[in-house]
Amino acid sequence: MNVWQRFWQAWQVEIANIFADKAVLLVIVGGLLFYAVLYPLPYHKNVPGEQAVAVVDHDHTHLARQLIRMADAAPQIRVAAQPSSMAEAEALLASDDVHGLLIIPSGFERDVYLGRPTSLSFAGDASYFLIYGNVVEGLLTAATTLSVQTQLVGSLMKGENPAQIPGQIMPMRIITKPAFNPTSGYINYIVPAVFVLILHQTLLIAAGSVTIKDRARRRLGQTAPSLALALPLRLFTFMLIYLLFAMLYFGFFFQLYGVPHVAAPNELLAFSVLFFMSATLFAIWLGYLLPRPEFPTVLVLISSLPIVFTAGFAWPAESLPKWLDTLTLLIPVKPGIQGFLAINQMGAPLLSIGREISILVGLCVVYGGWLWWLACHQRTSNSARRMAIETKTIRSENNNRRKRR
Repeated sequence: MNVWQRFWQAWQVEIANIFADKAVLLVIVGGLLFYAVLYPLPYHKNVPGEQAVAVVDHDHTHLARQLIRMADAAPQIRVAAQPSSMAEAEALLASDDVHGLLIIPSGFERDVYLGRPTSLSFAGDASYFLIYGNVVEGLLTAATTLSVQTQLVGSLMKGENPAQIPGQIMPMRIITKPAFNPTSGYINYIVPAVFVLILHQTLLIAAGSVTIKDRARRRLGQTAPSLALALPLRLFTFMLIYLLFAMLYFGFFFQLYGVPHVAAPNELLAFSVLFFMSATLFAIWLGYLLPRPEFPTVLVLISSLPIVFTAGFAWPAESLPKWLDTLTLLIPVKPGIQGFLAINQMGAPLLSIGREISILVGLCVVYGGWLWWLACHQRTSNSARRMAIETKTIRSENNNRRKRR
């Protein structure tokens, strides 16, 4: 049998080990498609809609009522109640009937027209930071707009030049532009990183389980290709499968959910190849450490949430303890997430993520080197075993010849 025939037979064995295993196939196909559809569904609105707020009006004047109408007109909030007392307002806030509170003090209109400092109190449900931000932004916008309007009316009544009034009231204007997340939405913030995590974690389960089951078959003495041939083919097969799913994730699903992506195709492909190579080598390495095929799933379940909070997108990696930040770099998903976000969401060139590329290359060398040593060790052991068998056979034949003589 020539080299190409051995190669083709070994590859057929690897493909059969993957696609004939229902559990592995369910993770690769079912899991990846299920999570790609399910995970973004709760966030399909992208940003929280109008939030219900209560207004406690202690002034009961025309200007206070105008402020309430302007708050209700803000796109972020909706005035749902006007309780007569603070106790009633606190009860509404505690029962989640409203998510914010605006308190207009007595003497509000008088102080505004006399030019005296006046204070409006805003409160919001800070247990949901997006809701809190929406409520405060809407109330602050309404209050600022009313303040500018009253100052403008006062200046006109004093006979000032109308053309100069806007510059006197607001000498500076701030124009905000959210970078890398144009809608300031939750999908654009969380989905790109979580998609990388899903690809990585399902790869660990699938490749780790296949490796553990392959070890079990070899221990039972079943015929199998040599590790020197089987491991590179397993690496190549899983990389090919996951590159196809990466095209689906970063192409079709990003387009479906409106997630901005700006990476050049060749740069995205190059980084994807490096990432899936390191992740597959890591998964196979885990397959030689874990004793049973269900253990990779357990490990993924335990590690997923810590990875979310240490990968650098939910919480800055610079704010983590140094030892923890360094330790988590041993898992390919962390530099993978940081690299994908940089080139695909932020438009960074491939050369600017040299740190992430270096880490992934280092992980390939570490885990790939260990597996190469394992293949060489098995080859040496098999050679020694064959020599021992041949030696024993020769001695047995010699003994039989002596007995015949």
